[in-house]
Amino acid sequence: MFGEDVLGYLFNAVSPDNFLAMLLGVVIGLVIGAIPGLSPPMAIALLIPVSFNMAPDTALILLVSCFAAGIYGGSFSAILLRAPGTSASAASTIEGYEMTKRGKAIQAIRISTFASVVGGLISGFVLLLLAPPLAVVSLLFGPSEYFLVAILGLTAIASVAFGSVLKGLLSGLLGLFLSTFGIDAYSGFPRYTFDMITLESGIGIMPAIIGLFAFAQGMELSEGEAKTNISGEKSLSWNIWPRPSEIFYVRWSLIRGWATGLVMGIIPAAGGSIAQWIAYAWEIRRAKPGDRFGKGEIKGLAATEGSNNGVTGTSLIPMFVLGIPGGISAAVILGALMIHGLQPGTQLFKNNPEVVYTIMWGFIIANVMMGFVAVFLARAMAYLTLFPRGIIGPLIIIFSIIGTYAGTNNVDDVWMMIAFGVLGYFMVKHNYSPAGVLLGLILGPIAENGLRDMLVVSYGSPVSFILTRPISIAILVLIVLALYFSFRPKPWEQTETEDVKEPPRLDD
Repeated sequence: MFGEDVLGYLFNAVSPDNFLAMLLGVVIGLVIGAIPGLSPPMAIALLIPVSFNMAPDTALILLVSCFAAGIYGGSFSAILLRAPGTSASAASTIEGYEMTKRGKAIQAIRISTFASVVGGLISGFVLLLLAPPLAVVSLLFGPSEYFLVAILGLTAIASVAFGSVLKGLLSGLLGLFLSTFGIDAYSGFPRYTFDMITLESGIGIMPAIIGLFAFAQGMELSEGEAKTNISGEKSLSWNIWPRPSEIFYVRWSLIRGWATGLVMGIIPAAGGSIAQWIAYAWEIRRAKPGDRFGKGEIKGLAATEGSNNGVTGTSLIPMFVLGIPGGISAAVILGALMIHGLQPGTQLFKNNPEVVYTIMWGFIIANVMMGFVAVFLARAMAYLTLFPRGIIGPLIIIFSIIGTYAGTNNVDDVWMMIAFGVLGYFMVKHNYSPAGVLLGLILGPIAENGLRDMLVVSYGSPVSFILTRPISIAILVLIVLALYFSFRPKPWEQTETEDVKEPPRLDD
C-alpha cells in the first residue's frame, strides 16, 4: 500500500544524517567492491561497529547503501582488468573485458552503470511496494526447488563454454568436485581434506574467484609485450553517460537481466552469483547471427550487470518480512537490524514503519547517488587500461595476494588462490572454462544440500515429490529447454563467407 505516510518517509531518508550515511556507504561500497578479495559482506560487517551510535534508520541506510554500491563496484575491475571484485560480477568479465581489449572500456562502463543503477532502482521500488506479498512467494521454495534452481544455474556452463561444450562441462564437473571438499555438514565426516585443517571448511569462493580470474589475468598480461597496454588505446573518452542509441540497442537484454535479478533475489541463498549466470546464459540463447558473444558482446554485459543489481533490493524482502536473508550480505544486514533492536517480521512494518520505510527510500536514493559517484571513480579506474602490461600485470598479481589475505586473514587461502590462478591460466590456454569451474563451485553446495533435504522430506522418492510441486515442474521444464538451446549450434557461428551483421556503431 503506497499511501501518503509511505511518501512522507522519503523526507526522512534525505535528512542530513541519513544523506551523509548514504554517501559514506556508497563511496565505501564502490571502493571495496572494486578491490578483489574485499567483498561487500566484509565491508558491511566492518561498518556495523561504526553504526552503533547512529539512529537505527541511519545505521541501516549506511549498510544497505554499501551493499548496493559494493555489488556494482565489483564491475569496474571485472570490466577493466578481468579481475572481478565480487562473485556477483564474475560473469561480466567475459564480455566486459573483451570490450576493454577492443578499446571500448568507457562504453562498457557506462552500460554497466546504467544497467546497475536502473536495476537497483527497480529492485528498490519492488522492495518498497511489494515486500509482504513477495515474501510469501519465497516460502513456496523448498528443498526440491533449491536443488532444481542450482541445476538450472549449472546449465549455463554449456552456454558459456565457447569453443567446446565438452571442455566446458568438464570444467563444471571439476568445480562440482571441488565443492565437496571439507567436513560434511550432515555426517561431520571430512571429505578430501588430506588432513589439512584449512580444507576442513571447504574451498572459499573468493580465493577461487581471485585466482581463476585476477591472478590468472595478471600472469597472462605479464607474458605479453611489456610496453603495450590492454586496450591499445592512447587516450580515453569521458562520455560516461549512455546514449539513447546504446540503451535502445540493448533494451531487451536489460529487461531480461532485470527480470532475472528480481526473481532470483526473492529466493533465499540464490542471489547475484546465480542470477548473473542465468541471465547471461538466457542472453546467449536469444542470440542472433552477427552477435559476438565471448568477444565483447554488449548485450551480454547489459544482461549480467542488470541482473546482479536487480537482486539487491528483492534479496532484502525475505529478510525484512520473514527474517530469512536472501544472501550473505543480507544476512549481515539482518544481524545489524537485530542489534539495533528491530525484530524482522510482519510486526516490523506495524511497529516501526518509520524506520523500515525510511531504509527502503534510502536504498532507492543510494542507487541514484551511486551513479553520480561512479562517474568520478570510473574515470580514475579507466586509466588502468592505459598502463603498460609490464606494470599492470605484476600489480594485479600483487593486489590479488594482498586482497586475498586482507579478505580472509589466512595465508593458506593465499596459496589456494595462487593454485587456482595457475589452474585458470592453463585452462584459458587450452580452451577450458574457468567460469565453469566457478559455477560448479558456487552451485555445488546448494545442489547437494537441496538434494539431501529433498531425499529426507520425500522419504527416498525424489521424482514423485518433484512431480507433485508445480514450481518444481516449471523449473524442470526450464532446465530441459535450457539444455536443448545450449546444444544447438550458436546463431552467431557463421562461416567466413557469410555476411555477419554488425551492431549499430556505438563508439564514443
